[in-house]
Amino acid sequence: MKTLQIYASHLKAIRYICFLYILSLGYVSIAHAQTDTVTYHLTIRKEMVDKAGKQVMGMTLNGGIPGPTLTFKEGGYAVIYVKNEMDVETSIHWHGLLLPNFYDGVPYLTTPPIEPGHTQKYEFPLRQSGTYWYHSHTMLQEQSGVYGSIVIQPKEKSLHSTLFKGRDRVVQHKKRHGNPAQSSNSKRGAESPIEFLETTDGRS
Repeated sequence: MKTLQIYASHLKAIRYICFLYILSLGYVSIAHAQTDTVTYHLTIRKEMVDKAGKQVMGMTLNGGIPGPTLTFKEGGYAVIYVKNEMDVETSIHWHGLLLPNFYDGVPYLTTPPIEPGHTQKYEFPLRQSGTYWYHSHTMLQEQSGVYGSIVIQPKEKSLHSTLFKGRDRVVQHKKRHGNPAQSSNSKRGAESPIEFLETTDGRS
């Protein structure tokens, strides 16, 4: 009988130790997540922009087209606030990223739309590395300017990142929707229908 009591007492002590160990891992994980968290604030507005040499109404992210390049580190944690200062609903889809379904950003399918005057918070762990992009999934807002790049640096440094540290560039371009006559003349050395919009650093 005494043997059984001693065994039960030891088993209880082992369970308690295991519980404390698991709890400590949780605290370490939380501290690590807080240390590696990168936060961005994006604001979508309607503004006059230059397209093919003409001033037209477009949609900007933080005052520009394309939006800012969002840079993270693999294994970190992303927190992104998207504010809608337009008079119509909007959305942001994080193209190619592995994340919880609710934050995928496709309105009425996975994520509620961002209503006028509202701010949507997106948060997710960064489980991959590489170059991706984000864009609106509402009507033709992407074509109006709501898009930008995402750079996730790998955990392990590669030979490329060692040799070319600080020299990586993200280049974005799109076709201009201008005068068809200009596009047809491009073969004869006139202005190209491809417009390079931005080159931004994707530092290691």
